[in-house]
Amino acid sequence: MKTVCIFGGSFCSGYRNGGGANDWIAQLNADVTVWASAPQSPLSQYLMLDHAFNNHLLERKLQDKPDYIIYDYPPNTRINLPTELLDSNRSMFNFKGYNETDHTHKFECGCQGDKEPHWDIAHLFRYLKKDPERMNGPKRIHNKEYILQIQRKILNNELPSEEDNRYTVLALDRIKDSGIPYVWFCANNESDVLEHQDAYLDIMTLEGSIPTQTYNSKTFNHLSIQQNLAWSNYFNKQLLDLP
Repeated sequence: MKTVCIFGGSFCSGYRNGGGANDWIAQLNADVTVWASAPQSPLSQYLMLDHAFNNHLLERKLQDKPDYIIYDYPPNTRINLPTELLDSNRSMFNFKGYNETDHTHKFECGCQGDKEPHWDIAHLFRYLKKDPERMNGPKRIHNKEYILQIQRKILNNELPSEEDNRYTVLALDRIKDSGIPYVWFCANNESDVLEHQDAYLDIMTLEGSIPTQTYNSKTFNHLSIQQNLAWSNYFNKQLLDLP
């Protein structure tokens, strides 16, 4: 049986968000390990890859290199929320999104996260709709200043920052340098990353094997039952074609 590592966001975490056996990952004919969180940012996802490469390649489950890696492009429309942690101290273990997952699931690496303080991310454009004057709680003034700062940066075209995509490029560089076969994709084909196009997958048509898809934000992983089946069939075929 082939071994597969998957790094991603909401498209890759449906198996624990209500999808169960209907999720495309659960239908793969492979020994799968997943590092995923919803939402996910270029930095948070890179830190998961960094953890996998630095730790699990030396441990039992990934003692031998995996046969295949699937990397779901994390959009740069995410912002880091205020935290007492220094930027240099951020890791997968103190990322709030990682600590909110069930690490006992058979698809996950099983590593436990750190206790608080945590760092977290949010969807950038939700801050355009926030009213700073309606903030409550002991951190009201601090949060008000932060929201106003984010709104100014959006209006001045300082956010989203294409510079954040460097983490995705670093991740793909690292995967390529490892020699492990890999593919990466971006929902709606909206990626700003120009590198590694030879490994890019048009996920909207599964490389022309199905008509162009639309995805539903209200399902457990944005995919219908039929789309989950199409994804699993596609990736299972890719696994069969591996040497």
